[in-house]
Amino acid sequence: MGESTFSLWCADAGLIPNGSQVDKTGWDFFVEFPFNSSENPDEIHNSAIECKVQIKSTDKNERKLSITLSNLRRLITAQMPAFFVFIEFDGANSAQRAFVVHVDNDLISKTLKRLHEIEQSDKANNYNKRKMTIHYDDTHVMQRLEGECLKNILFSHIGINMAEYIAKKKAHLESTGFEDGFAQMSFTTEGEDNLKKLIDVSIGVEKSVDIAKFRGTKTRFGIAGKSPFVDSKDGRLEMPNLKPNATGLIRFKEDKLSPGLSFKSRLYISPFNAMVPEKLWKMRVEGDFFDFKFNPYTGSADYSFSFGEGVRLEIRMFRDAIKLLSLLRSSSKKIFAELIFEGFPKLEFQVGCSDDNFDFSKELNALESAVKILSEFDTTEIIDTSFEEISRYSTEICQMEGIFGSSPVLFKVEFGVDGDGFDPTKDTVCIFLVTAPIGSHIFGIILVFIGAVEKIENGQFGLITKDVVIEKKIISEKDDSIRNEDLVAAIEEVEKKYERDYSVVTMFDKRH
Repeated sequence: MGESTFSLWCADAGLIPNGSQVDKTGWDFFVEFPFNSSENPDEIHNSAIECKVQIKSTDKNERKLSITLSNLRRLITAQMPAFFVFIEFDGANSAQRAFVVHVDNDLISKTLKRLHEIEQSDKANNYNKRKMTIHYDDTHVMQRLEGECLKNILFSHIGINMAEYIAKKKAHLESTGFEDGFAQMSFTTEGEDNLKKLIDVSIGVEKSVDIAKFRGTKTRFGIAGKSPFVDSKDGRLEMPNLKPNATGLIRFKEDKLSPGLSFKSRLYISPFNAMVPEKLWKMRVEGDFFDFKFNPYTGSADYSFSFGEGVRLEIRMFRDAIKLLSLLRSSSKKIFAELIFEGFPKLEFQVGCSDDNFDFSKELNALESAVKILSEFDTTEIIDTSFEEISRYSTEICQMEGIFGSSPVLFKVEFGVDGDGFDPTKDTVCIFLVTAPIGSHIFGIILVFIGAVEKIENGQFGLITKDVVIEKKIISEKDDSIRNEDLVAAIEEVEKKYERDYSVVTMFDKRH
């Protein structure tokens, strides 16, 4: 009666139900849909929708039915869509209610897990004698007992693209059960030194560690296979592709009320912390230029900084990095550190400082000046630098920063004049080009000093500066040199601005 009713519904909706032998195939009907008409040429190659359906008829309304695992296995592993149609007759000659259950990802996973449990147990498989209960409820009900309602329900689960459905089902079949890994490994370390090294390997500090009694078995759904794929008395363990447990900030403060220095960081927590004594616990916070390892239980910590070859940092970050290094190396007191990582409570601890007397004042002054120059230029680009560059050009950088906002009386200008035409009785304008390399860029200003001149010895003149004007700001990448003719044009434009009212002296060789 159930199969006849289902066949009638299919015929009513224009579906073709092809019958099968249940005991051999696990399904009752192979249902074919008509082709969807479409004017889109990109869809003309799409195959018609097809699905497998198993009919279950009952006079009860318990809303559950036991299905043999052999039939379930055929349905969940079939490439095409599969459905259960439960028809309740309640003792009548016609269907009273019907429910459509899609063999979806959840049912696939539950069935595969049950199959895997049986295969890895010591009991005989006998899938045709073992059963699993399928539940259905009002969320699966057919609102109308007719073919069009059945067709719409099937279509809502399958969608318009059969190939896409098959691909997604295949991907789920292959991946489900491996969400928490595909293997279970067990090993032994011998001695506390190897145990400490194992913990260091787990946070990326060490590359490898000696281990003993190494055994690995494949797992699915957290259930280990019967036979190991590797079984060895000794070996070496590496964890080459470690990912951080979280990303966030580490903040250092001189005291709890100071603003502090914050740096983006990556947090590594050893998974072995839960298995070893508290004195061996270890966490690691890694940044672009620093590496902190510490024990949150004992408070012991060690740290290292890297400003060597190949390390480049954004200017402001570099300034804060040198500030932190100076702080850690200039006092024997302790400073406060805060770890702020998403998904973890804020952790506070203290870091001991050493009295090493490393002097980074020159580099820090240059970085402070560089930050102010970037502000004066309203720079939005990312400007990075290295320790070697900031140290080499510290004088030029500090000198350029000193020009901004300084009183005219602080500038002393002396010059000689080539050629005729200079009138020392008029107020004079001296034009300079001042440049400073800052990391990956070169900054320059065309600077004008205005004032009266006085004659000094050997035909030289001195300018009594009354005003200082920055006429033009220039910035370029080091690899993109400014052409000399462009600089000459910019300076000549400044000369024209002042030449009517002043004697103009250009302190720039236009030939080079």
